[in-house]
Amino acid sequence: MGEIISFTGLILKEMWKAIFGMPPLFWVVLLFVAVQYRRIAKMRESLFGIRGNTVLRDTVSATIYGIIGGFVGSILLVLTGVNLVGLGIEYIWPLALFLMLINPRFLCFSYAGGIVALSKLFFGMPLSIDIPQLMGLVAILHLVESFLISVSGHVGATPIFIKNRSGQMVGGFTLQKFWPLPIVAAAFLPHSSGYSLLPPMPDWWPVIKLGQEFSLNTLGVLIPFVAGLGYGDLALAHTPVEKSKMSARNLSVFSLILLLLALLSSRFHLFEYLAALFAPLGHEAIIYIGQSTELKGKPLFIPPLRGVCVLEAVPNTAAQAAGIKSGDIICAVNGMAVNNKRDIETVMWGRPTFLDIEYVTHTGKKWARTHLRLKPFQPLGIIAVPEGDEVMYTDFSTRSIFSRFLQKFRSR
Repeated sequence: MGEIISFTGLILKEMWKAIFGMPPLFWVVLLFVAVQYRRIAKMRESLFGIRGNTVLRDTVSATIYGIIGGFVGSILLVLTGVNLVGLGIEYIWPLALFLMLINPRFLCFSYAGGIVALSKLFFGMPLSIDIPQLMGLVAILHLVESFLISVSGHVGATPIFIKNRSGQMVGGFTLQKFWPLPIVAAAFLPHSSGYSLLPPMPDWWPVIKLGQEFSLNTLGVLIPFVAGLGYGDLALAHTPVEKSKMSARNLSVFSLILLLLALLSSRFHLFEYLAALFAPLGHEAIIYIGQSTELKGKPLFIPPLRGVCVLEAVPNTAAQAAGIKSGDIICAVNGMAVNNKRDIETVMWGRPTFLDIEYVTHTGKKWARTHLRLKPFQPLGIIAVPEGDEVMYTDFSTRSIFSRFLQKFRSR
C-alpha cells in the first residue's frame, strides 16, 4: 500500500509541475480550450438567439475532467513504460498541423503518428523513431479520450437543424468537447535533470519493451507535459448521451487494439507494420461508422403526428425549471392544443403570468403536467424540432482551411 501511495504522490507532484511550471504551456492550451467554448457559444446564439451555459462554466468543467483524465493517462503511460525519448514529437506536430489544412479532423496523432511510423518502416527516416513506443502513446491518449467522452462528451451538446442525406430537415445535436491534459510519462536520460526518479517497478515492467540503448547508462525519470484532446460528433438518430456512449465504446476498442499491436510490435518486428497502418485506418473507420450511424439512421428529432417535440429545454430557463427535457412532446399549453411552434407562440404573445403545460415524456411515454409562474416578458425557453420551413440550418460539409482560403481569394 505504501508503494502505491508513493507512486501516486510522484504522479501528482509532476502533474502539478505540468500545470504551474514554466513554460506555462498548460495555460496556453487552457486558453485555446476557452476560445473553442466561446466559439461554440457564439454559434449557438447566432442560430437560436439564446445562450447555453457560460463559457467560464464550460471551461472550468473541461479543466476538472482534463485533470482527472491526465491522472488516469499518466498511470497508464508509466505502467506500460511508454518512453518520451525517441517518439519523434518534433516531426509529428508539424505534420499534424499540415494535415489539418487538408481536413480539420486530421489534427490527430493517429494520422500523423501513423504516417511518421510508415515513413520510418519503408524509407528508414526519421531514424530516431521508436514505433512501438509511439503507437503506445497514441493508443493511451485515445483511451483517455474515450474515458472523457464517456463521462462528459454529451455535456453542453449544441442543438442544430441539419439536412440529412435524403434532404429532410431534422433536428439534432453537435457534440464538441475540448480538454486540457496535464500528464506525466517516463523518460530515460543520461541524468535526472531535476525530474523525479522512477520508483522501483515490478518485474513485468515495462509492458512495451524498451530498446537496449535506454537500459544502459540512463536514468528513468518522470517528465510532465501537456496535451490537448478534442471530440466532435453528431447526434441525429440518438440522444447526446447515447451517442457519446457509443463513440466512447468504439474509440476504446480502437485504442485497446492499437495498444495490443504496440505491445506485440515491441517483440515482433512484423507487428510494427500492422500498428502503423491500423493507427490512421482504424481511426478513420470509427469516424465513418459513427457518421453513417447518424446520417443513415432513423432521425430522432422530427415533428410528431400531434404536439410539438422539444429539441432542447434551454439551460437556466422556465422550461428547464419545469422539468421539460429533450424529446418531450408538448400537447397543450394553458388548455390550448398545440401542434406546431406557431401555436405555442400564439399563447406566449398574450404574456401569460402562469403556464399550464401538458406533455408526454421522452422516457416511458408517460403523460405529465407542469404548472409554472413566468416573470414579466420571460420566454418559455424551448427549441422545437424543425418543421420543414426553416431557412437557417447548419451545413456540415467539411472543407479544409486551404479550400476556404482559396474560395475567398477567388471571390475577390
